[in-house]
Amino acid sequence: MLFIRYGEKVLEKSKITVILLGFLISTLLLIPNYAFTDEFQNNVGKIYWKEDLISLNSFASIVVEDMDMNKKEYPNFADKFKIKLWSDSDPAGLEIEVIETGVYSGIFTGKVFVTDSESSDIRLHVTLGDIIYALYVDNTLPQSYQDESIDLMAASVIKIPGEDMTEYLNSIEQMMKSQKTLVKKVPDWIKNNARWWAEGTISDTEFVSGIQFLVKEEILIVPSTTVSAERQSGIPDWIKNNARWWSEGAISEDDFLNGIQYLIKVGIVSVTDSDTTELLTDDTLTETNPEIAALKSELAACQEIKSNYKRLGCEKPIKEKIVLLEFKEESTQYQAGPITFYYPGIGTLGNEFEISPSGQAILTIRILAENMGSEDNVVLMCTGPAICNYDVWNSDKAFKYSSTDFVSGNIVIKPGQARQLNMLFGPNIGYGGTTFEFDPSKDYFFRVSESWGSVQIPLNLNQE
Repeated sequence: MLFIRYGEKVLEKSKITVILLGFLISTLLLIPNYAFTDEFQNNVGKIYWKEDLISLNSFASIVVEDMDMNKKEYPNFADKFKIKLWSDSDPAGLEIEVIETGVYSGIFTGKVFVTDSESSDIRLHVTLGDIIYALYVDNTLPQSYQDESIDLMAASVIKIPGEDMTEYLNSIEQMMKSQKTLVKKVPDWIKNNARWWAEGTISDTEFVSGIQFLVKEEILIVPSTTVSAERQSGIPDWIKNNARWWSEGAISEDDFLNGIQYLIKVGIVSVTDSDTTELLTDDTLTETNPEIAALKSELAACQEIKSNYKRLGCEKPIKEKIVLLEFKEESTQYQAGPITFYYPGIGTLGNEFEISPSGQAILTIRILAENMGSEDNVVLMCTGPAICNYDVWNSDKAFKYSSTDFVSGNIVIKPGQARQLNMLFGPNIGYGGTTFEFDPSKDYFFRVSESWGSVQIPLNLNQE
């Protein structure tokens, strides 16, 4: 028998072995299994902004959930990695670091400051009404996926004070909205269907028909345009296993929905492709403006791009051109020197007038300014409420803005380019500002008073 001296005590070797073994077992029980195994089952991650609407000049929080992003080079520390952010006003955007909330949590959070000044570090340049985007490329997918990675995206909107933001929010793809928007309970009868299908009581066709209905009704939310080039036929056995396990509570609803997402990706379930094509075709056929019709045809071609990020890159400039043309079509033109201003009137998107419950008149104005009369850049100046070449005038009193999207006190418009101006008139914010007041006996005008030209645009508030 081997004995070892430890201080004043003598221990048998067999007892030492038992002690060490007990310590090892207790240590392993404190660490999740997936930290040590190569058999960990990869999943599809999620990314979302915490809020659908974000105020200008404030911090916005972004969340990435992906359990298999636990690289664990240092097992006792939280992981971190970078994601891409950008806005309508700053397509180049920036990268920020997201940090795991705890060891093995699989939840990563980060913040960016959305500002009307220039982008830098964790400051992202935006303007009122902008959509801001976040991109996370998930490179750790389940083995059942044919692609090596998936682009996961989230989007949120910069709030315009005093304006109904419903139309802005509706312009965002459902899967890009905040997590709280996406949470929808799958009805119990779908779980019953899943069990019956797994047991062979109902056919593949009946099960897929139910899924198609739920996706179209947005009860099940899955990416709408990520269809693999290599389409498959027949539902894999592991999908049926997932359905049975979900119906029994062995796997989560998210795990089941990831399987449905796979069916759409490989073309077994077709939900949005035909709908999207049909919608665009109908618009193109009824479009009276040939230039817009041609652009919508180009937009339809973008739907063939599998990558969300690249598809948005294809769609963005086309959509901007369409919005510009449609805005000009429904607007009245007003000339001030080399700049043509387009104003569509109160009641259109971005142009609202109301009296708040407290009695405060609130006016939001969106006007398009286009430089078609100069070969040089034209600068629109507005450094603050007290020093701004744009205000509202009622032939008796000038009203200064409460909020605007002028960056660094000016907007530069290059030859042939156009820019939208967004201004809000309401409470006095100081800095030489004024409180907007409405007198129904007076006519109100949006007044431009630049050195290169001036014009008064009738707002027709009395018609509202």
